[in-house]
Amino acid sequence: MKYLNHWKVYGIGVVGLSFALTEFILSLAFNTSFHIMGVDIAEFISSMLSQFFLLILVSYGKILFTNLVFYFVLGSILYFISLDLSLSRKTQWFILLVITFLSWIHSVAMYPQLYGEFFYIRYPSLQFILHFITDWIPPLVVSFFLYSLVAFVLMRYIFLFLTQREKNHSFIICLIILFGILHYYGSLVGLFLLAMLLPWLHIHWKKISDSKIILICLGILFLGFSPYLWDKTQFLIHTRSLEEKTSKPNIFILSADSLRYDKLGFLSGNKEISPNIDFFAKDSMVFKDHHVTIPRTFPSWADLLTGEYSMAHGIRDMFPAPSEKKNIGNQRFPTLSQILRRHGYYSAVVGSFAADIFPRANWSFDDVYCPDFNAKILTVQRGLDSQMFFLPILTGSFMFGGNYLSEVDGLSTLGDGRRVMPKWKSAILRNSKNALFLVAFSSVVHFPYTPPYPYYKKFTKHDYYGKYKYLKFVDPSSDEKPSAEDIEEIRNIFDSAVHAYDAEFGEMIQFLKENNLYEDSIIILTADHGEALYEDIHGQGHGEHLRGENVTKVPLLIKFPKTYQNTLKAKNILQEDASSYKSYSGLTSSVDLFPTILDYLSIPLPSQKPGKSLLGLLQADLIDTKRTAYSETGIWFSDRGNHFFQHQRIPYPNILQLHKVIPEEDYQIMITDYQYRETIAFAKHRMLINERYKLIYIPTREGVVYELYDRLNDPENQNNLWPLGSVGPALRKELQDLILKESKSKLVGEYILPTSLP
Repeated sequence: MKYLNHWKVYGIGVVGLSFALTEFILSLAFNTSFHIMGVDIAEFISSMLSQFFLLILVSYGKILFTNLVFYFVLGSILYFISLDLSLSRKTQWFILLVITFLSWIHSVAMYPQLYGEFFYIRYPSLQFILHFITDWIPPLVVSFFLYSLVAFVLMRYIFLFLTQREKNHSFIICLIILFGILHYYGSLVGLFLLAMLLPWLHIHWKKISDSKIILICLGILFLGFSPYLWDKTQFLIHTRSLEEKTSKPNIFILSADSLRYDKLGFLSGNKEISPNIDFFAKDSMVFKDHHVTIPRTFPSWADLLTGEYSMAHGIRDMFPAPSEKKNIGNQRFPTLSQILRRHGYYSAVVGSFAADIFPRANWSFDDVYCPDFNAKILTVQRGLDSQMFFLPILTGSFMFGGNYLSEVDGLSTLGDGRRVMPKWKSAILRNSKNALFLVAFSSVVHFPYTPPYPYYKKFTKHDYYGKYKYLKFVDPSSDEKPSAEDIEEIRNIFDSAVHAYDAEFGEMIQFLKENNLYEDSIIILTADHGEALYEDIHGQGHGEHLRGENVTKVPLLIKFPKTYQNTLKAKNILQEDASSYKSYSGLTSSVDLFPTILDYLSIPLPSQKPGKSLLGLLQADLIDTKRTAYSETGIWFSDRGNHFFQHQRIPYPNILQLHKVIPEEDYQIMITDYQYRETIAFAKHRMLINERYKLIYIPTREGVVYELYDRLNDPENQNNLWPLGSVGPALRKELQDLILKESKSKLVGEYILPTSLP
């Protein structure tokens, strides 16, 4: 009889398992695609299938296992409720369908970008469903309905237990609470163990006294709050004294991928777009002509955190070879986090999908709370993309949890910074006994521009229903220019993404203020690069060319500790009142941050750096009029299209032909062919600017082309002044000297060649 009862209880999972299998198989059948953001990756998939079939099988198995475990436990709860209410299996199945469908509606309203492929590429005839949901169904309405349903069931069984003292009622109460906690924290292991223990628990629950059951319920509730309580306790115990804070300030770099300088409200005049950043600017020094060294994420951060140019340390694109990757953090190229750790700092970096560069190199952070990027993760993400009705569970549309698979945070269509905010706050609270060096890197402004609800509605047109209503599909091989209406909407969704980042930024600043960490910290707001948004012939994106100001020019706002602010105020460099901001209009570069931070902390530079500390200029209130700044292009992902830069380049194959999956490097996607890597370096466009002019060096098959532009009178770079021959030659000589000094290069005629190339 005992074994029969065990077998009967194991039947609790039948409904949940059947539902999970049905949902998984139907999603694969009707929603599998060989596209990413509309770009055909069939060639990559076929290569992966032939080389890494087992890897793909394991990846899809991981998704299926998560699906089965979740619905097994949820179906089990319905089973126990059905014993009380006499619900048939068909009714249980229908309830699971309703819960899943409501979660899907919530997810579509919250993150329509996640479903852009489905509605715009695969099944465009169903777009009216997407439009109806986003126009008329606020996510809060769906959340209210789901939570009301859960609350009603929970309160009903609490009432029944208190009045009837039935053990089955108390079992359901504890099961619902425990499931909610495990789901909130995305504990797949916890759910799996619960699934395994359910038969035993159900049989032995009746032997537990009522008083112990109440204690168990209270213990489960305490378990749910314990992570926050632990973090807060650690913070209160280890909060440093005021003297320690003053001598060793916390350093926070708050950055957004692709954040354009001219989009900030206090500069553009749009007071609605970035109110939190605008308010922060009043406490900060605003650097009005700040440029990155390369408008691509991986090499740009490598330059910022080492204080060296990519042509020196070798991280020149998004897919560095193992030998180049090892340069970061070695004796020649120590990182800021590495140096600060030696001086007692705790360091961490937190970010969403664009922050996947940080697990891929030795930046020497103590903790890295960022998604990784490799072929294993990419295959899981392709599988997740097909699971349209399970994806909402994983993105928190059911009971605000579900982060069972870390690969979800690496989805380029999920740039919601609120998902990673708890990790950033926890890193601060848990490590307050040390001085802090924390980097927070948001991806919401990076294409495809993915502001969640309600932000995607902020600046977009309500009556626009074109392809770019929720995101910007990106195809580097296409040179087709959208219509004027589409371009306006692309810019609107970009502005909405900036507004979403401003909300993230405001939450971080408020958290620092609430925990008395604001005034005595160095807080830096900047970006890894800007973005072209169809100005002139510049197209959309970053890293392909250097024309215009919008790709390399990014914000740099630095709020110094209160003691240093008083020094600047005494010199009238910062305003005494908070009605305006103080700016530095001279030219600055992203490689300046490395020496500036070490200079403030009185830490000597490990070696001579190309950047300059900004403190001397601020203290002297001077503008360095002779300063120049350098930048270069990234790798060209495609060799197709009729873009102007495709006619001004040394040719090499597209990224799908260049890259390789390297199993020894945790299946990272790299470009390892030495000849191609040197060709990529040789083909780069390079730029040198001063306060007035921009010189661009462009190697082509027909020879080197130079373009010279007046930055003040021609910011879109339409009128090439090089033929006039007045300013250009001096800048050309300075550019050549800089490259020859900072890299292993040689001058062959007008070409700048890596010394390894014949």
